[in-house]
Amino acid sequence: MYTDRGRKWEMLNSWWIIFTFLPIGMTSYIAFFYAGTKAKNARWRIYGLIYLGVFLLAFIPTYTEFEAMIFLALWIVPIIHAFKIRPAYLVQLDVLKANEKTFLNQEVMKLRQEAEAKFGRKMQKPPQQKSEAGVKQQEATADPLTPPIQPLFSKNHQIEKININLASEKEIAAIPEIGIILAKKAVVKREELGGFESFEQFAQIMGLKEHTLEKMKQRLIFSETDHTDTHIHSGRVIDY
Repeated sequence: MYTDRGRKWEMLNSWWIIFTFLPIGMTSYIAFFYAGTKAKNARWRIYGLIYLGVFLLAFIPTYTEFEAMIFLALWIVPIIHAFKIRPAYLVQLDVLKANEKTFLNQEVMKLRQEAEAKFGRKMQKPPQQKSEAGVKQQEATADPLTPPIQPLFSKNHQIEKININLASEKEIAAIPEIGIILAKKAVVKREELGGFESFEQFAQIMGLKEHTLEKMKQRLIFSETDHTDTHIHSGRVIDY
């Protein structure tokens, strides 16, 4: 499995692959249009256009068996391609579902900024109505409703290192160079390998760019998972 939502959820959200199995792959482009739109991935939609153009050529009359064999061979290509992008599709869809409200707020903020730039004035945000229970809860306690986010930098501006083999998914995602999608991938690979042995192994498996790796190198440590001398006090512990 590629997500924490279960095998059933992943199978139900992979139904679009069926379009690649239809006769001669003429509907393969629909599969990639759907996946690209659902996961907000423009590159997959471009693949859909490419497959649409290729299979439209199948309507041109062919006069040789060789040309017909080429189109039949092209049927298998989108099937393999669809299964290849399926893991990334499921992870991206999982992230979108988990952060749907956040993404919606970002879209609203973007529209608000565009409106302010167009009309040359700052718009006031609509007042948020609080429920009576929420007001009473805030009055009854002085503690914040949510725990404060731990900064990546200490007060003396020294970089706090994160043990990649002990950190939780949220702690890994808090590193600006990683983000939530790569954090999920790191956790999956960590479980498959039983932990990363070195930064070089982590860099090779994650396939990140060199300048990104240089920034991350000073923030990560790769001690054994049973090492206790670390600042991480929470997260998933892998048993060997």
